[in-house]
Amino acid sequence: MDDVSRASNDTIFHRARQLKAERSKRGGRKAKKWFCKIVPSIEGCAKPPDADPPMSFLDGPSRQQQQQQQKKKRSSRGGCSCCCLSSCLCGGKADERTPRTSKKQIPAAEIRLREAGAVFDELPTRNTRDAVNVVVNEVVTARRSKPADHVFDALSPKKPVEENTNLAERLPPPSKGHVSAASMVLPERLPPGPARDLPVPNPIMGQEVCLKTALSYLTDDAIGIMGIYGTGGVGKTTLLRSINNKFCGNAARTEFDHVILVAVGKDPDVKKLQRDIAYEVGLLLMDDESEVTRAAAIFDFLKTKNFLLLLDDLWGPLQLAKVGIPHPLSDGYKQKVIISSRLMDVSGKMQAHKFLILECLKWEEAWNLFSSKVGEENLADQRIRSIAVALAKECGGLPLALVAMGSAMSTKKTPEEWQKAVSLLKTAPPLHEISGTEDESHFLLNVNYQILRDHRMRECFTSCSLWPEGYQMLKENLIRSWMGLGSITDFDDINEAYNIGYSIIESLKAVSLMENSEKSYRRMEMHDVIREMALWTASGKESNKNKWLVGAKPSETRSDEWSKAERISLMFNEIEALPDSCYCPNLQSLILRGNKRLMKIPNGLFPCMVLLRFLDLSHTGIVELPNEVGTLINLQFLNLSYTKIACLPKEMKELTTLKYLELEGTRELRKIPDGVISSLEMLKELNLYMSGFANWSWLSVCSRDSIRFEELVSLQRLRSVGFTVRSIQCLLRLFSILRVLTHSLTIRELRGLISLRLLPGLLSKNKMGRLKNLTIEFSQGLKELVMGEEAKTLNWRLYQLEVFNLVCLPELERVIWRGVAAHVCLPNLRFLSLFYCNSLRNIAWVAHLPLLQELYIQNCNEMEQVIADEPPTASSEKEEKPATSFPNLKYIFLRDLKSLVKIDDQVLEFPCLERILVHNCIELKQLPLGATSAQKLRIIFGERNWWESLEWGDHSIKPIFTTCFREIPAGYEPSMKILEGL
Repeated sequence: MDDVSRASNDTIFHRARQLKAERSKRGGRKAKKWFCKIVPSIEGCAKPPDADPPMSFLDGPSRQQQQQQQKKKRSSRGGCSCCCLSSCLCGGKADERTPRTSKKQIPAAEIRLREAGAVFDELPTRNTRDAVNVVVNEVVTARRSKPADHVFDALSPKKPVEENTNLAERLPPPSKGHVSAASMVLPERLPPGPARDLPVPNPIMGQEVCLKTALSYLTDDAIGIMGIYGTGGVGKTTLLRSINNKFCGNAARTEFDHVILVAVGKDPDVKKLQRDIAYEVGLLLMDDESEVTRAAAIFDFLKTKNFLLLLDDLWGPLQLAKVGIPHPLSDGYKQKVIISSRLMDVSGKMQAHKFLILECLKWEEAWNLFSSKVGEENLADQRIRSIAVALAKECGGLPLALVAMGSAMSTKKTPEEWQKAVSLLKTAPPLHEISGTEDESHFLLNVNYQILRDHRMRECFTSCSLWPEGYQMLKENLIRSWMGLGSITDFDDINEAYNIGYSIIESLKAVSLMENSEKSYRRMEMHDVIREMALWTASGKESNKNKWLVGAKPSETRSDEWSKAERISLMFNEIEALPDSCYCPNLQSLILRGNKRLMKIPNGLFPCMVLLRFLDLSHTGIVELPNEVGTLINLQFLNLSYTKIACLPKEMKELTTLKYLELEGTRELRKIPDGVISSLEMLKELNLYMSGFANWSWLSVCSRDSIRFEELVSLQRLRSVGFTVRSIQCLLRLFSILRVLTHSLTIRELRGLISLRLLPGLLSKNKMGRLKNLTIEFSQGLKELVMGEEAKTLNWRLYQLEVFNLVCLPELERVIWRGVAAHVCLPNLRFLSLFYCNSLRNIAWVAHLPLLQELYIQNCNEMEQVIADEPPTASSEKEEKPATSFPNLKYIFLRDLKSLVKIDDQVLEFPCLERILVHNCIELKQLPLGATSAQKLRIIFGERNWWESLEWGDHSIKPIFTTCFREIPAGYEPSMKILEGL
């Protein structure tokens, strides 16, 4: 496609946004200033007498030559004597000027003229520009009698393509070398908006005025920083999200290139803040980069962009430069920052130009919000209604309290239950006792906590405060911690325990004490005010003051604080060392999760913790446990997942009360001493999923580093396992333990096996009923994977499987489905990865997986097409497939696929797709995207050469996705977390 055709088919308003960064290098700022002076009157084009001569859109000639050229053009086209874009919008009637119109009356027209001017500047030849002039003249003639904001409506991306084409066909034929106006067809769809759609409460009460005011401040060029102040729970986050959502979608406002919302929190982590900002804009940062290097990269990216940064929950002034944020009001760009805080002086210290005070709701709004959560059917009883009015008034118009209290009371059906809530409110502790502050939200939410139906739910709720502020908790990790902490006990079936856990999560969601993560269906999060209340409830009362120590680094705490604590949680705290000795006679829980720099547990520490029951060392850098671990005779939960530990100490035989042993992802683990497993008589769950240890043997066949399967069989209380096996015989042995269910399974290093058949008889419902994770890896000779069998087995499916990995299977050629279709067998699969499957040519079966959200394919050298038509089988002809391919897919990761030519032959809808990464796929020349597909797509990562070489069946499609493209720098090694942002 030649340059003229490329320019002619680009969307005018879409291209304008891309070129803002380049205008400063080519006179764009002066041109922008000139537009401001010539635009004030659209219909009369009255030029201010003090206006400077305009800058031409042509490069090269001097200023005087440019003016002469413009005069010749105007005279040849019958234009007025004013200096206008292209030919004058007043239609050449220079002497019939209307009075000057104020800037406020025509903001949209002015913006669109500026954008059109920027694109006009970029057209490659004078002939192309002349063709655009003809179209603009026709538009103005057709719309002269209509308001200024609609000047460009006749030729608009929002109108059907046929109408734009008809308009072009009515124009006179262009002279030789001109671009045909008929070829200047704009796409039916605008590029995606600059913001990601975020969930907001429904309904939203009392924020209409504040929202309107905030949006009006964004149009004021004199306002760079705006502050929003309000007490905890008043709706600051909701307001920020509502502002963000005004810039979502294909028809969103386009004054910003990026709209970014990030949470800061009480103790800001600059690196995390930089990571969150980079994720939102699609900027790639290295993990090992310093804060300064990251700040420089962010600054370099944003300095030439129009952006709106929304900083939520500040507790103190934040140095924007330290994070890498250009100071607002930078010359030539629209750069704004909105901050929210509970503290009024934060906005002042950050030199905010305007303030918004968010107040509690008025009574009518408060009652409407409360009653919407309670439900009108409950309020039909007049006795309940009168009590409900009293409760709603006690909430004082605080939205968070109204929502939480109303949600909690929605399940109460009798007046007596409602009266109990009033009694709790009257007997609640005085306000000044709560966290030592006058925070009314804590007071009201504490009453809401008391309404929870049982003691177990309250324990589970308060233990959520052990996780860091703003952390998105995996549901399964949360439930396992509840089991380990003793909140979920007395179960004989592991399924029952997990069902109880999921039920508690849903109950906490129902009363608005927890909420789903916006990034992952598997994660939960907690409002910071609710977390504070939970932590206060657990450790802030006088009766248990300072018994929970959460978040503080050891260097920032006194030894006497450790000695008093019952629970210590120092997750993700960049701890490098622990105290050599610390007397902790009351300590029951120690959580050091996520401290990757922690390499060693000092000798002498464990003997000082004789009551310790819960120890989490997962995701740390430790390589061994001290022998003193045997002194923890009360330990019930030990988590060593994703550490580099190579051998378990034989002293673990002394842990006779241990119930849960987590060793997931311990790739370096090679040895478990003989007799350790069988000594753990109370063990209920053993997790060796994705572990390096797979040396199981039985009876007389026992090698030096293996342990006998009989040790596992001897554990009478064992109910659940995550396992790694190296043979089908070992898998059959595992399934022979009648009382044990498998939640995670790794099958690896199958020697001499060409075909692996996962049959209904093997993966039976009673054995794999709770299988959530399945990995098959490092099997050199495996050529086919067969799921199911010819004789169709009714209701056979892996209905809870969520994660499926095929890794390092170099000879795997196909995955075969027999007797059952993939979308029937895997109805709940969310994550699929294929790494180093060099002989696999396509995976057509993934297209109709109903809940698949993440697809990762890497180093599959023979894969030519992801989705390819395959001959139908007897079972596939009978199965009804979903109407839409990839109905829930959010992320696509394609890396090092040397033979990949296409993803699919057809354009796909991708209704939920958000991000695509393509790296080192040199033969991939097409993406299956159309004008109506991937409405939520915001980021496409790839190399610049690859992007420029892409072929588009319809040339009007590329401009839609051009703003989504982000270049992968040379030498950068992309990983899966680029897409997830977790």
